[in-house]
Order: sequence, then C-alpha cells, then structure tokens
Amino acid sequence: MTEALGLTSARWKVIGVIALSNSGLTVPGIARVLGQSRQAVQRITDVMVTDGLLSYQTNPKHKRSVLVVLTEEGKTAYQALRDVQDPWAIRNTEDIPIEDLDAGLRLVHRLIQKFDK
Repeated sequence: MTEALGLTSARWKVIGVIALSNSGLTVPGIARVLGQSRQAVQRITDVMVTDGLLSYQTNPKHKRSVLVVLTEEGKTAYQALRDVQDPWAIRNTEDIPIEDLDAGLRLVHRLIQKFDK
C-alpha cells in the first residue's frame, strides 16, 4: 500500500502515530506506541528529518527530549496515505457488521493494555 508512495511500512507507522498525536510526540513516546525500541525509532526519525518528512522541535515539558512533528511534506505524505488506506479499509470491511468491528477493536485495546503493563 505504501510502496507506490515511496514509504516503507516503518515510515508509514511513524507518520501515522505522529499525525494522530496532533501535537507531536517524543521519540520514546513514539517507541511506546509502536512497541519498538527507542533506538530503532531514533534511527528512523533521524532519517525522516533528513528527508524533510519530520522535524524536531523544543519540548516545553522536557529539556532533553524533543518533540517530533510532521513537516508540510510529512502532512502531505500522511494525507496521501489516507487517500490510499481509507478506501482499502472500507472496501475490505464493508461486509462486516459494525458491531463485530467494534468488538474487535475493543479486544485489541484490551490486549494492548494487558501487554503494556
């Protein structure tokens, strides 16, 4: 899905997490959400900053842990991802009752909470 946009799945995940955060996240925060090591996320965010998709901004809540935010190019990439992903998701779930989708989402949330402890 992301290959045509020139993004790896790792980049796609990072862009999505940041876009949904609304105000940026720290590298450790992104790592927690993705279940990845801080070092792995740091490597990919550094490359994405160099590529112009992300930028680092000072964090008013923490002196050493900067916020990672989308640049305009990153926001454009996120929108392009949504333009591809949303129709795909709708097409592949339209025959599943909303109640079943809601139950599945609740189950995933419970599992995340259980394993996040």
